[in-house]
Amino acid sequence: MNTDEAIMSALSPLFPGAVWPNNYTGKQLEYIVYNYSTIGQVYADGKPHIGKHLVQVHWFLPNGKNPSPGKLDISKALFDGGFSWPNIENASDKNGQHYVFECEYINGGAFYGHT
Repeated sequence: MNTDEAIMSALSPLFPGAVWPNNYTGKQLEYIVYNYSTIGQVYADGKPHIGKHLVQVHWFLPNGKNPSPGKLDISKALFDGGFSWPNIENASDKNGQHYVFECEYINGGAFYGHT
């Protein structure tokens, strides 16, 4: 399973139709946007064979909603989906709540040339 599939598989049950890579332009008030960068690991024959993905999951929700249950649900879903337990940063402002979940995902197998 690649990283995009792993993220979608972990989070789509919590936010059906509201999990998007990189950018969201819809009208839902609560949604997830994710991005990641990849670092090659375990080099052999001059190329990486495992990818370590540094993942950021951004959860946006309206001001006034209690985020505590959702923060735990998202953390558990990521962890159960094979990600490291995330660090959570509050990036909220006057326009709404925004929580950033930072974690890692290891993608082994035929990594070279794939993400």
